[in-house]
Amino acid sequence: MPTKKKILGAAAASLMAVTMLTTSIVADEPYEGYQYDWWGDPVPSQTGYMVDRVVDGIDLGEGTRYNSNEQLQAISDQVGETVEKVTDVGAMLDPMDLFIDTETEKLYIVDSGNDRIIITDTDLSPNVTIMDYFYNPETGQYETLNGPRGIFVFHDSDAEDQNEETKIYIADYENGRVLAVYEDGTIFQQYTKPSSEFYDDEVTFQPNKVVVDVAGNVYVNIKSITDGAVMFAPDGTFSSYYGANRVEQTAQAIANKFWKTILDREAAQNFIQNVPMEFSNFDIDKEGFIYTVTESKSATTDVFKKLNPAGENVFIKLGYSELIFGDMATYYYQNANYGSRISDVDVDEDGVIRLLDYRNGRIFEYTDECDLLFIYGGTGNQKGLFNTPSAVEAYQNIVYVLDQRKSSITTFKRTEFGDIVHEAMDLYTDGKYEEARGPWNEVLARDSNYWFAYIGLGNAEMSQGNYETAMDYFYMNSRGGYNRAFKQFRMQFVRDNFNWFIIIIVAVIVVIVALKMVYKKLKKKKAGGTQ
Repeated sequence: MPTKKKILGAAAASLMAVTMLTTSIVADEPYEGYQYDWWGDPVPSQTGYMVDRVVDGIDLGEGTRYNSNEQLQAISDQVGETVEKVTDVGAMLDPMDLFIDTETEKLYIVDSGNDRIIITDTDLSPNVTIMDYFYNPETGQYETLNGPRGIFVFHDSDAEDQNEETKIYIADYENGRVLAVYEDGTIFQQYTKPSSEFYDDEVTFQPNKVVVDVAGNVYVNIKSITDGAVMFAPDGTFSSYYGANRVEQTAQAIANKFWKTILDREAAQNFIQNVPMEFSNFDIDKEGFIYTVTESKSATTDVFKKLNPAGENVFIKLGYSELIFGDMATYYYQNANYGSRISDVDVDEDGVIRLLDYRNGRIFEYTDECDLLFIYGGTGNQKGLFNTPSAVEAYQNIVYVLDQRKSSITTFKRTEFGDIVHEAMDLYTDGKYEEARGPWNEVLARDSNYWFAYIGLGNAEMSQGNYETAMDYFYMNSRGGYNRAFKQFRMQFVRDNFNWFIIIIVAVIVVIVALKMVYKKLKKKKAGGTQ
């Protein structure tokens, strides 16, 4: 028979387990913030964001199809069953992508498993529009999606018809096309597999993501090709491939390159053909630069790129291309790689960059110069943690993260600490280093491990000509900043002591001339005494 002590112990353990489980469900901040210091070591740090809400399809309530009653009747006749105007949104299934239209403040959700687009607002209000039937004027029929994976909304200010200003581009994965529709659901263009002259017939054309530039050119991400994005003109004709990654410089690649230089063409063809890795996602900023990310766990080259209209990675010239993005440390356990796998990128209206780590469920926030600001999120079942994060978007200080497996959207809002950092960063980015001094000091008062604040204060001292003090702030935090401060300090030291340098130089010259004269006299005197 179990003793009373054992029974009480088991009861206490059960109570503790239930308490821990309950806590994990309702915890608002289930993770500790951290940063990386200059040496790449993780250090505790205040988090810049806290969990706000978790919303799923059921929370969104009822949805209204955007189709008119006449259209719904035609759809019902076509499919052979009644299609209602109003329907419950219900649970989402494998949602794959988010898009925020900053002009209308609408939030678009690609509900891939249910073959539909859900449209709400940035407040995630239960006022939802459902897009699942699209009218094709060429056939007079209504078409549906099949496993859509990406979406992009483009506003054409030159459109003659107001109803045609808003253009929605959907990466219709299983249907092998990008479907372009107006806001009323009318199809106006389809972007499909290019001819064999430009595209290998044996390679599938399954659009994963899509972006559109200001000229209306359409860029399609296909995970099965390594030549970059497939670029189409607005009229649907193939233009070119855009922004391919570089080849990973592995030992095998270097060896192949060596042998190909000394062997004839026939022998060289027997070597393994090294090809670049395909990028997995992209975004475009308001200036037209396209940002790409490569998710592969073995990728070390071009994990994150910023491409100009010519498809050139501008990060290479700026020296950012070889930086480590995501977690700096990669560790292995039971033959598994637990380094970051960056699967999505978002660039908000202020130029702040956010990278989504698919493997570890984290969001890494950077400045437009790739300086790390915050890390938040993680994997797990708690509020604010993720199972399979698939997309990240941000708008007006709120960050939205879509979880494919949980079929929910988690929103993060800035903490007071995050607001102070961004206030300082805004001033810093505008070159107002002295005005940023106060916020940076406040940041360090709250978190002495926030190393970027030292760089901000170093620039503030630089702007005031206090180069020696700036060197103290830059030391151990920024080699580039320290070198700039030291160069200015050296020039300032020379200017301040220029007169003394001249006096010393003249004195040295006089002493040398005098010594030479004395030496000559002594030499003559010695020579005269020996005769």
